[in-house]
Amino acid sequence: MEASLRYHRLLQTAQSAFVSLNKENIDTCLIAIFFMSRFESAIHHPIQLSLSTSLASTLQTFSHHDGALAALKFWKEHLSDTYPATDVIKHTRRGMLRSALMRNLALPKWIQEGSTFGEHDWELEYDSIVIRIVNIRQQLCMILNDEARSKRNSLKLSFITEEFNEEAEAIDKALRDWIAQFPGTWSYSRHTLSKPRPGPIKDFYSPIVYKYSSPAYAAVWNQYHAMRMLLNSTRWRVLQFEPQISTEIAHDRSLECLFHIKTMANDLASSVPYCLERFKVTEDPYAPSRCKIVTPNTNEDIKPYLAGLLIWPLTIASTVKDVEVQQKLWFKSELARLGRMIGVGVFECAETDHWLEL
Repeated sequence: MEASLRYHRLLQTAQSAFVSLNKENIDTCLIAIFFMSRFESAIHHPIQLSLSTSLASTLQTFSHHDGALAALKFWKEHLSDTYPATDVIKHTRRGMLRSALMRNLALPKWIQEGSTFGEHDWELEYDSIVIRIVNIRQQLCMILNDEARSKRNSLKLSFITEEFNEEAEAIDKALRDWIAQFPGTWSYSRHTLSKPRPGPIKDFYSPIVYKYSSPAYAAVWNQYHAMRMLLNSTRWRVLQFEPQISTEIAHDRSLECLFHIKTMANDLASSVPYCLERFKVTEDPYAPSRCKIVTPNTNEDIKPYLAGLLIWPLTIASTVKDVEVQQKLWFKSELARLGRMIGVGVFECAETDHWLEL
C-alpha cells in the first residue's frame, strides 16, 4: 500500500516536470520513469487472460516506455546540441531498443544513430547491429501482417524475401565479426559435470557447462547467443514465404537457420550455470594428468545481481519461436524463477500460455 502511494506521488511529480523538460531535470525525469516502469513490472503477476488478449496489451510498464521515448525525442531535438548524452540518456535509449524489439515496433529515424546517444567503439558496433535486427523484425511483421500478400505477384514477393534473406545473412555475419574482435581471455572453456544427472534440471540444461574468466564477459557472450537465436528465427520464418526459390535451396537455408538456433540455444543454456555460480572446477591432485573435476554448487543462494545479467538473454531465448520445446520450457522456467528472485513479477508470466513470442 505504501509503495503504491509513493508510486502515484512520483507519477504526479514526473508528469508536472515533463511539461517543462530542460537539461537540469531530464536525467531526473528519465530515472523516475525507469523506477515507475520497474514498479509496474514488479507488481505484475500472471492473470487469467482470454486467448485473444496479448500479454503486451496488459503491461502498464510499456506506457512508461512511451514516456521515456518522448523524453529522449525532446532531448534529441532541443537539447542535444548543447547538452551531450549522459549515461542516463544512453541507457534509457538501450531500454527503448529492447522495448521496440519485444513489441515489434518500428524505430523512428532520430533514435537510430547510436553515437549521438553516447555509444562508441565495440558498443557502437553492437548497437548498430541491434538497430538492424529491430528493423528486420519490423519488416517481418509487415510481411506476416500484409493481408494482400496472397494477392501479390509471386515474383515481387520472391524479390522482397530474397532481399530480406540477404540482409539477415549480412547481420549474422556482422554479429560473428563483432564477437571475433574480443580478446581470447574473454572466451569460455567447455567442461562436463563429473557426475551428471539425467535430463534438464534447475540451472543445468545438460551436463555441458561453460566457464568464463568474468561474469562481464559471460554477459557479452549471452547477448550474442540470444541475438543470433532471434535473428536466425526471423530469417527462418521469412524463408517460408519464398515462392520462386527451389525446394532444395529453401531446405538448405532452413536447416542452416535451425542449426544456428539450436547451437546458440545450447551455448546460452551451458552459460547459465556459470552466471549463477552453480558449479566449481578443481583439479584432481591424484590423477596423473591433473584432470578437472566439475561439481555442482547448488546449496548457496544466487546473488540477485548475477541473476540480473541473465534476464535479457533468457527473455529472448524464452520468446524465440523456433527453439526446441523442451529447451524453451527450461528457459521459461529459469526466467520465471529468476524473476521471482529479483522481485520482477512480470517474468512469472513466462510459464503461462500468454508469454510473449517473437
